[in-house]
Amino acid sequence: MQPRPGFESTIWSDVLHAREKSDPDRRAALDRLCRAYWTPLAAWLQKRGGTREDAEDAVQGFLAHFLEKSLVDRADPDRGRFRNYLLKSFQHWLSNERRIAGAVKRGGGREPLPLQVEPAGKGSPEDAFNHAWAVTVLRRAQDLLKTDFESRGMGSHYLAVCSHLSGTADRPSYEELASRLGCSVADVGALLHAARRRLRDFVRSVLRETVETEQDVDPEVNDLFRFLLRK
Repeated sequence: MQPRPGFESTIWSDVLHAREKSDPDRRAALDRLCRAYWTPLAAWLQKRGGTREDAEDAVQGFLAHFLEKSLVDRADPDRGRFRNYLLKSFQHWLSNERRIAGAVKRGGGREPLPLQVEPAGKGSPEDAFNHAWAVTVLRRAQDLLKTDFESRGMGSHYLAVCSHLSGTADRPSYEELASRLGCSVADVGALLHAARRRLRDFVRSVLRETVETEQDVDPEVNDLFRFLLRK
């Protein structure tokens, strides 16, 4: 499968057309995908009642299974978003693990994964998964923004920008930032405007990694901010 015209190669498209197991780029692309979804999967499982250690062990086991069995080859970007496919695969794997663990336990073996039937606390496991996914995307975008600032010798400006874009009630005023950076209030306004634009660009760049066309990015952006704002 070749990338659509005008749409740059992404992690997802790299994986899709790296079908041959001998392709040296295949494993690297798969590893990048797994790193991107580690935290959301663990958050989903913890919301189901698993401990942090259980969640980490389970996600590690699932991702090893996902890579070993080449489950990505069964995914079709035209039939849904990759994150939904990955979560369904994780749920199916956990179900199989519980059946196996239950059979072994009856024979005196290991305990099954401690999953509750109903999620604990507010929100569903899917809410936890989606919120963690959105936070992961945003943090990766912020890392790209930081690299962008540092590449231009503006590391201190990045720290000032982050302190203001954090959205916290105690964020510094424009006047405080101007004093800290040794510039005018107007310059601070221009800096923050440019930083917000760049951050949005980096968010879109990160999201492009797991969709197939440019048209698929906007719905992901909408979901991201919806999940971030959900309590």
